[in-house]
Order: sequence, then structure tokens, then C-alpha cells
Amino acid sequence: MRHSKKLCVRGPRLASLGIAVLALGTAMGALAGIDVRAVYVNCSACHGARGEGVPTTGAPPLAGLDAGYVERQLNAFATGSRGARAGDTYGAAMRLTVSSLLAAAPDRKAMADYVATFQAGPFGPAGPTNNNGRNYFNAVCGACHGARGQGNPALGTPRLIGLPAPYIARQLAAFKSGQRGYRAGDSYGAQMKAVSSMLPNDAAVHDVIDYAASLRP
Repeated sequence: MRHSKKLCVRGPRLASLGIAVLALGTAMGALAGIDVRAVYVNCSACHGARGEGVPTTGAPPLAGLDAGYVERQLNAFATGSRGARAGDTYGAAMRLTVSSLLAAAPDRKAMADYVATFQAGPFGPAGPTNNNGRNYFNAVCGACHGARGQGNPALGTPRLIGLPAPYIARQLAAFKSGQRGYRAGDSYGAQMKAVSSMLPNDAAVHDVIDYAASLRP
């Protein structure tokens, strides 16, 4: 009888423990992250179903970018290090999107990992090489972005291959004007802001953009 009584006492406790474990499992499931494929559907209208980019929206292709760079940009939008300056309408739209869909840092990492699976290409034929642009690119940009614009994850620099000229122009202008690279501690942005000022005139900027947009693997 005493043994049966112990079982009766333990029964409710085991039931409570089971409920607690079930609740913990549910909570951990909620913390496990988002369905990145489902969330990315919201991004595909601008960036393309496989990150190929949609030129008419002004959004760049994402395919070929490494996860570390994508995560850093998502974090920059989420924290206001990017997209918070007046006049940056594209950045402001991205900041709102990231804040709405990827508010948690683990979700931003999961999305970056997913985007990094997109394969770049195929690419159209390159136009004639802008020799002046090539010279400036090699002198100012190539050490970080690679001689062929392939990027360097070890340096935190993104791939440039496949980026359209209007997008490259917009980003250079944003760095030069302070719409990007304005937040203290943004060492990558500060470096790009300084580099954008090394191009001596509008003609040099145009030539670099023309050359960078012509890069192919």
C-alpha cells in the first residue's frame, strides 16, 4: 500500500513535468527561427526568386554574395547603420522590410545563409573594356574587391560581378554623400566612404562604374 501511495504522489508531478517539457519544447520551436523560404517570398518581388535581381526595381542581385556580407548588411539595416539617412529612399525601404520580417538576429543569420545558396549567373556578354576605368579600379578597388570583382570574404568585401551600373553608381554616391558609412563603428562603411573620395572627378567615377559593371567571372 505504501508503494502504491508513492506512485499516486508521483503521478501528478510527472504529469506537471511532462507539461513543462512540452511547453519548453514549444518555446524552443518558436525560437528555432523562421521559414526562410516563406519569408524570402516577400523579398523576391525586388531581388528575384533566386536572387538574380530585378533591374526595374533598382534592387541588386543577391546571388553569389557570401553569407557573412549579407548578414552584415541585414544587421546594418536592422540597427540603423544603413538606411537611416534622409534621402536614402531605397535604404529606408530595406530598413523597414528587415525590421518587419527579420527583427531577430538569428533570423537575419538564417536568411543570410539561405541567400548564400543562390547561384550567380548566367551573365550576358561584357561590353568593351573601359581602360581608364580599369586603371582606376585596379588602383583603388581591386585590392579589396579582387582584380575581377570576385570579392574577398576574408576582408568582408562583396562580389561586384553582375551588379548593374545604376546600382553601383547609387552606392558610390551614397558613400560619398554620407548616406552610407555614417555610423560610428562601421569600419567597412568608413573605408568605402574614404575610397569613394579617392576618385578625382565625375569622369573617373563614371569610368570605374562602367568597368565594374562589365566584370565577368
